[in-house]
Amino acid sequence: MERIAVVADIHANIHALQIFMDHINKECEVSKILNVGDFLQIGPNPVEVFDIVMNDKRFINIMGNNEHVLFNRKLMEFPKDEVEHQDWVINQLGKERMDKLEKLPFKRIIDIKNKKILMLHSRINSIIEFPLLYEKKSLEKFIDDYDEDVDYVLIGHTHLPLYATNWSLKNILNPGAFGCGKDGIVKFIIMEIDNELVNITYKQLKYDKQKVIDDFKRNNVPYGEKFCEIFY
Repeated sequence: MERIAVVADIHANIHALQIFMDHINKECEVSKILNVGDFLQIGPNPVEVFDIVMNDKRFINIMGNNEHVLFNRKLMEFPKDEVEHQDWVINQLGKERMDKLEKLPFKRIIDIKNKKILMLHSRINSIIEFPLLYEKKSLEKFIDDYDEDVDYVLIGHTHLPLYATNWSLKNILNPGAFGCGKDGIVKFIIMEIDNELVNITYKQLKYDKQKVIDDFKRNNVPYGEKFCEIFY
């Protein structure tokens, strides 16, 4: 049997990440952590999160939109305050980390115990050719974007947990927001794969949300007050 974790939308929340890392190191050992993007921006600790996610060999990572816009600002028009936040994240990370980040793919397929798993942050938008959700489209339309022969499709972006079984012979999983929510709860998935048997458990851990709010102030995060209001 192989046990893996699935995470999405960490959003530079080191306090949520530390609670999760403690859990998988002490209570629920996993061989891989599949990170489907948006692990930087919004939160106040991009460097601390980057250094864990990009250096722990258990993590398998892809970009989310919050990583991609750091390299392509023309995807959409951002308010001035959000642009300042993006600049702050880039400056915090520095050139070496940014060079490493830029090499991440937008999607990838991995094979675990003969189960093929497609990792995406969201769905393809044909206009800008980057995974983003189409509003008010069905899961059938989502699956039509990807003709890969896979068993599981892992997504994030919406911040909402989802488990849609046997959708066009695929299973769509979204663990929900890992580090970006007013409830102060880390959300993730544990998959246990043993030959043809796959057990999927949606897990939750509590963390101290006030520490995140305090770090916004301590680190002078641009747009931080607004992010706190919206997400924390």
